[in-house]
Amino acid sequence: MIPHLRTGTRAVAAVVLCAVLYQPAAALAAPTAAALANERGCMACHGLVRKQVGPGFAQVAQRYRGDPTAALRLAAKVRAGSVGNWGRVIMPAQPQVSEPESTVLSAWVLSQPAPP
Repeated sequence: MIPHLRTGTRAVAAVVLCAVLYQPAAALAAPTAAALANERGCMACHGLVRKQVGPGFAQVAQRYRGDPTAALRLAAKVRAGSVGNWGRVIMPAQPQVSEPESTVLSAWVLSQPAPP
């Protein structure tokens, strides 16, 4: 309960909280993952569609589309870094990204539509 709210206000707050908690995961994950990508610095090197320093997220999704192991491998690459998968560009390790965050980010990257 939220003690500082009146009973009617608490009921409304409870309904709103339930509505938010029971939203489909994809509806909540997309804005959260995009914000997380910004917060963790992903967008400094990656574009949504086109290559900047590293490949665009849509390019990554296109390359790994249909690969059931891609999400786990990409999550590991986010944290550990990699080189040689997209030419000579180095993806530095991202220790500031937690394991759960890397899982959310890799799933979000792989959900991007094909580039135009």
